[in-house]
Amino acid sequence: MIKKLIKNRSFRTRIAVAFALMALAICTFFSVAAYLAVEISEEQLIDERLINDTNQLIDRHQNNIVGSFAEDNFYINEKIPELFRTLSDGVHEIEIDGNETTVFIRRVGSDIYASTNDTSAFEETEKLIFSAIAAGFITSLSIAIILGLYLSWLIVAPVTKLAAAVEKNEDCSELPSLDEENEIGTLARAFSRRSKKMQQFLADEKLFTGDVSHELRTPLTIMLGAAELLEVRLANLPEDLFVAKRITRVAAESAERVSALLLLSQSPEVLNVSQLLISHVVVREIDRYRQFLGEKPVSIEFDNINEDVWVFARNELAGIAIGNLIRNACQYTQQGIVRVTLRDDRIVIEDEGPGLPENVRVRLFARHVRGHGDEYVGSGLGLAIVKRVADHMGWTIEYESLETSGSKFTLFFPQVSTEA
Repeated sequence: MIKKLIKNRSFRTRIAVAFALMALAICTFFSVAAYLAVEISEEQLIDERLINDTNQLIDRHQNNIVGSFAEDNFYINEKIPELFRTLSDGVHEIEIDGNETTVFIRRVGSDIYASTNDTSAFEETEKLIFSAIAAGFITSLSIAIILGLYLSWLIVAPVTKLAAAVEKNEDCSELPSLDEENEIGTLARAFSRRSKKMQQFLADEKLFTGDVSHELRTPLTIMLGAAELLEVRLANLPEDLFVAKRITRVAAESAERVSALLLLSQSPEVLNVSQLLISHVVVREIDRYRQFLGEKPVSIEFDNINEDVWVFARNELAGIAIGNLIRNACQYTQQGIVRVTLRDDRIVIEDEGPGLPENVRVRLFARHVRGHGDEYVGSGLGLAIVKRVADHMGWTIEYESLETSGSKFTLFFPQVSTEA
């Protein structure tokens, strides 16, 4: 019950609820104790006294002591009021003419004795005591709730400020509570150190990606130019020309990928992004990766209902995301169909391969995650790169395991209105 009450609640709410529950438990305990104390007092002050007095009068009657039965509240046999005659032995509380009355009945041989005591004054006092207990219960619980809310705000305020600063991605050196020598300060300093390491890591990674991409562009450009020149010189040698064209194609693809990685190292805000007809990219990537099929009985089908699907993206980045998924589908499908479907807001790539094992699905888009025992084992970077590119472009990617076998990847992208 308590777990359900505080589940998914804020830290401040949990503290306030804890205060309220503690106050409820304490108030309930003292209220029950006070109630029992009043009842015990009533039993000792009224009931026992009435029983003792009555027993003394009965003893005097049994011993024939004359002139001892003039009490107005003591009755013997036929003098007992009709209302009391049906009562069993013991103490009874009844109401007579609006007044609370305690009646004690005792049978001794053939005689019946009754003694009464008007307890209306005590009952009024008892009501006042119970009202005071109830008022104290409610007041104490209210004070505890208010105090719990205030103290929870007071306690959680530094944590809230720290959480807000972390969420806003404020500078590590400007996080609140950094100089405080308490748990909040320790937490703030830990966040600061962690954030600095992460920022440094991301900065180094971007610099590395950018530097490597930049340095590779020049040799790749030279290789591409040399390969094109080789194509011209081998124009009359078909067998050698095929090899030269293949070198040209691979060099061009490598240059394009390096250019995409260079773009990926930059922030999306600084890129010059224009509208891109995504169907052209899909067709290009399908043609590019048909070579992976070789002699396998596998075909690629492209289902394009609307050819005029435009997106805001760089051609190189869109090619990396779509191309990696098509390449994986072609690589892992031994026979059947690789189906690529283009819709207004998504691209769907389905294959009839073995599907992904459970250990891969758990961390599908993490780096260096590979299936175990697969015929084709890559570096485990393909899907991680696709996820990074998709995030960079503002796209989303989803995976679904098909009922029979195979995998289904879906790339969702924001629609672009073509209206003037």
